[in-house]
Amino acid sequence: MMHNNLFLNRLVILTQNGDIAYDEKYHRGVNIIRGDNSSGKSTISHFIFYVLGGAFNDWVKEARKCSVVYAEVNLNGAIVTLKREIIFNSDGIANKLQSIEFYWNEYENAKLNIEGWQKFNFSKTDDKKSFSEVLFDNLEIPVVKGDNNITMHQILRLLYIDQDSPTNSLFLYEFFDTTLTRETVADLLLGVYNQDLYDKQQNLEDSKKEFDSLKSEITVIKKFIPNKQDLIPLHIENRISNKEVEFVDIETKIFSYKEDNKKVNFSKKSQLEFESLHNESLIQRLTVKKLNSKIRNNQLEIEDTIFFVNALENKLTAVKNSIKTREYLGKFSLDNCPECLKPIIKAETDNTCSLCKTEIEDSVGVAEARKIEQEIYFQIQESKKINIKKEKELVEFIAKLEFEKGKLFQLQQRVNQSLADVRSFRDEKIDKLFEDKGFVEGEIIQLRTLLENAEIYQSKKARYDTLNSLIVSLNLEIKNLKGEQEKLKIAINHKIEKIGVYLLNNDLKRQKDFFEAKEFHIDYRNNLAFISDKNAKYSASSSFYLKNSARFAIFLASLSIDKMRLPRFILCDNMEDKGIELVRVHNFQKILINYLDEFDIENYQVIYTTSFIPKELNNSKYCVGKFYTEANPSLINV
Repeated sequence: MMHNNLFLNRLVILTQNGDIAYDEKYHRGVNIIRGDNSSGKSTISHFIFYVLGGAFNDWVKEARKCSVVYAEVNLNGAIVTLKREIIFNSDGIANKLQSIEFYWNEYENAKLNIEGWQKFNFSKTDDKKSFSEVLFDNLEIPVVKGDNNITMHQILRLLYIDQDSPTNSLFLYEFFDTTLTRETVADLLLGVYNQDLYDKQQNLEDSKKEFDSLKSEITVIKKFIPNKQDLIPLHIENRISNKEVEFVDIETKIFSYKEDNKKVNFSKKSQLEFESLHNESLIQRLTVKKLNSKIRNNQLEIEDTIFFVNALENKLTAVKNSIKTREYLGKFSLDNCPECLKPIIKAETDNTCSLCKTEIEDSVGVAEARKIEQEIYFQIQESKKINIKKEKELVEFIAKLEFEKGKLFQLQQRVNQSLADVRSFRDEKIDKLFEDKGFVEGEIIQLRTLLENAEIYQSKKARYDTLNSLIVSLNLEIKNLKGEQEKLKIAINHKIEKIGVYLLNNDLKRQKDFFEAKEFHIDYRNNLAFISDKNAKYSASSSFYLKNSARFAIFLASLSIDKMRLPRFILCDNMEDKGIELVRVHNFQKILINYLDEFDIENYQVIYTTSFIPKELNNSKYCVGKFYTEANPSLINV
């Protein structure tokens, strides 16, 4: 089975009374939903689009009587049941952004279990993924980071061909649409979107902004500190060290003079003041000690959580690797019995153990692994939230510690002053030494301010140099990645063009430009497909045929190109439209099925609706459900 793969195994729709409105199984390969006009074929396609993550709320009256839709799907080997309710507000408008619930097993198991469901909303939160991200993870489609938010709905716009979009709109039409969104969706599905390239481009943009900001800050610092020596921390530290030696020498002389000359006379008042201040100082020391302890404990808890998150991330990687290992090694089977070494008789079916002939259900193990993967992700997000809280507390503790240390310093100064509150004789030498001490102390304070500025400058300069090297490196890496991306894009578009030309050339002889076409182009950015002239105009039926050819060409190309991320799935609710002839519709269906016969049906799924099914295809292996009529529509019990 090639990657990426999305298969719809079963679709179940319930009425508001809980009755079955629709329950059909789908298969690999081509699935045809057929019936008369107004028999509910499009309604089924709307439900498929909706349950897979499409933003849809334009329900017909019969669908409005339904309450929930279930889809058993296969996401790259993992069987999961999706559940999406149809909720209407007080004005009768349905919520097209309704959440989706996941149950990691088949529908038959899911319907029996109330617990075990995981609910994901349309939008992600800080600690929980959106349902689009969960689907992308399992379909191995990168989650686009940054301003351009790509959802499963946007992906489905290129997988689902609806009836309401204009024929000149390649994508499912949206009023609020951007060229960037269409281009990103196309790059994702074609397989040319490179997350590494995007990250490097984002990193380059951020680095340039920071680089320019630092350049301005460094210029300002140099302007206010013109002496280059004053920007070297080591030079300033030496000057501070010399001044501190001078300061200690002055204090030693003052102490010596005071010991010789002073007479200590504590008053009762000054003694009581000293004792009171001393006690306050002891209490304040205890406060500082407790804060230091809290900070250390907080730091240890943060380190433990980081270690735990790293362990969980390694476990998450191991789970993902185990899924891939299971997929690859599951293809190999034993040729000889490990007991007697005789050749083993091959099993009749692929999903049977070659040794004991017991039926194997690969999807259950993969689905369980996917469930574990989501649970680990939740643990990681929760742990990171706790760490963010702890880091905020740490900043608050450190700030409080600095405040309390300042308070302690002031108390200690008052204690020292109280201790020195003596009635003693000071000669002129001591007075002069005190003046010198104050002057040196002022110089040290100025030098420390200068040191702080120098360290800031050196820090900014180091970061500036690092960013300069990083920008050069990123530019080179981006250039190389863009070159590789462009080569891949050219190769994929060439294949799509070749298939598009094949579909046009094999159309009935109705449009000369089609059966004589030598080239074919798709402009995702501008939302159109054309042969050679972007402005060429055709009849409504031929424009319709051109659009369908483009959409199916993209899908068919994915069957030959493994690097494409399109999940080998297409849903078409528009096989006939705009007055196209019956024989032309029949011809297109036959061309499509003949082309698909060259590929293993286990690798793709096509679902399309039609009122014009060729006789040889009606009631064939391709058909899903009965032929719907106005008297026997697709939805029952509504």
